[in-house]
Amino acid sequence: MARKQIAPDGLIDASSIGYNHGIVVDGTLFMSGQVGWNEEFELAGEDITSQTLKAFENVEILLEDIDRSLADVTKVTAHVVELQTNRDGFFEVWNEVFADPPYPCLTLLGPQQLAQDGLLVELEIEVPVEE
Repeated sequence: MARKQIAPDGLIDASSIGYNHGIVVDGTLFMSGQVGWNEEFELAGEDITSQTLKAFENVEILLEDIDRSLADVTKVTAHVVELQTNRDGFFEVWNEVFADPPYPCLTLLGPQQLAQDGLLVELEIEVPVEE
């Protein structure tokens, strides 16, 4: 089974800390969780809206690298810290990003904390691709 690493410019150097942003295998892009920071590890803001917007921008960078867009997304797993507090802000961005059907599948989880302090949202995406 051939695996293709996806590591576009514009994101942090994931390989420097031991993982890949994306792998294409068996016709599907599997994406590591994307958060609301830039390639310098700087948060887009301290609120759920700005972090969710930036996380989706990071997803778009990965998708563009394989000639796909958000319209091709089939599955999203979203981890939202303090879900009850941040739910509305998350869905404000979600409804902008996915304004028209067909909508992707969504699993929304509310962890106590993400990998780094200050992170409020992490998005995992699956996208079918043709090899």
